[in-house]
Amino acid sequence: MDGPGLSGRELRILAEIEDGLRADGRLDRALRTMRRGPRPAPGGVLRAAARVPPAAFAVLLALSAGLLVVSADAHTPAVLAVFALVWAPTAFLLLARLTTRRRGSSGGPGRR
Repeated sequence: MDGPGLSGRELRILAEIEDGLRADGRLDRALRTMRRGPRPAPGGVLRAAARVPPAAFAVLLALSAGLLVVSADAHTPAVLAVFALVWAPTAFLLLARLTTRRRGSSGGPGRR
């Protein structure tokens, strides 16, 4: 700490508080065995999706555009379903790339 240390009175109060907390067995055990939990899955999935090669993203994007043009002409449920199946991963990959790029560029040159 940079500031002045605790006074004797403050140290006694702190010791009393710590003793009271240690008396609670469940809390003491929970604090002693506390671990960092598993990482949430969406963060890992987004990072993995952002590592998909740009060529694969470009193919999905071209396929989505082609299916959009075809589905505009042929209004069959099969074409619309295939467009939806191709468009969903394309949109997800775009979201993943944008969010990871934003996080990666948040630390500017002046940031330490």
